[in-house]
Amino acid sequence: MSEGRPSATPADLAVYKQQLASNGAPPPPPAGRPKAPDRALYAHAHLGRIRSAAERRAGEGDPDVFDRLAELAENEDWDGRDPNFRGEHRILRAYVEWTFERAHLQGRVLTGTDERFGTFNTGLATREQEDIFGLFEVNRVEGRQPWYFRGWRVESDRDFLKNFPTPPEPVTFTEDPSAYHYDWTRELKVNVRHVMEDNLDRFPRALRTDLYGLELRLEAAVKRAAQRAKRNYKAAVPMWYPKADEVQLLLPLSLTHPHTVDLALVVSRHGEHYRGNTVLTMGMAYSNARLLARPDGDWLQPAADSSETPDVGHGAVA
Repeated sequence: MSEGRPSATPADLAVYKQQLASNGAPPPPPAGRPKAPDRALYAHAHLGRIRSAAERRAGEGDPDVFDRLAELAENEDWDGRDPNFRGEHRILRAYVEWTFERAHLQGRVLTGTDERFGTFNTGLATREQEDIFGLFEVNRVEGRQPWYFRGWRVESDRDFLKNFPTPPEPVTFTEDPSAYHYDWTRELKVNVRHVMEDNLDRFPRALRTDLYGLELRLEAAVKRAAQRAKRNYKAAVPMWYPKADEVQLLLPLSLTHPHTVDLALVVSRHGEHYRGNTVLTMGMAYSNARLLARPDGDWLQPAADSSETPDVGHGAVA
């Protein structure tokens, strides 16, 4: 087991977020400074200045905590394939925010024995396959977050090893290993019309004018996706849906061409069958899947279109 104790509980963070919203909260950031998202990470620790999207696109500003993590971790496409948006690390930022959220929920943000330092396991590794941890130190500035971010560390770093001889484990998402795999013996039920009507804006624009034709295409695409997963288990990619706290599966939907995957069908287990309730764009699907692991299937890649902004949190509600 990891040494140390949880640095705060989710209830502690809720109280702190309320304090930030009260009249006694710290003053708002100066004009032009990016506003921190409403995530546990930003309530827990001061991270230093985070580069704005405009600065990242222009290659301006000093590297922030996410840029430094991208440099330390093994090579991975954290941007997507649009050459106009290189260096944004949008996927990485979403990954770190939600991984920390999960670590807090599971009590895996630990405080060292002297209560001066805290840490969490990012779930990422260096090129030498050393685990990467976030290191915090108690924030002495009154009225600010209880911690400030010291930097990214590997287990062999002296200041980290001294305070955390047994580092925290990575977060987990389910206790059932079978949730990560598609069981083709179970029936897949999809309300095609419901999926189509609720998510029409996610379908290829050229198909939206002929709803009957789109319905037929979607029915055929669902059947082919299930057949593909039966032939190759890697075709069903697991993802985490935070709102339902559930591991779900993504199946590839080819609507415009047999060799093109246009959308991902979100599939969740209900009793003895699967149910498909919604579809995600490729950007949404990749970001949700990346929370668990880097997808190694042959169809799910970081989005090529810059409009595919990673937006973790989409899935199918039971």
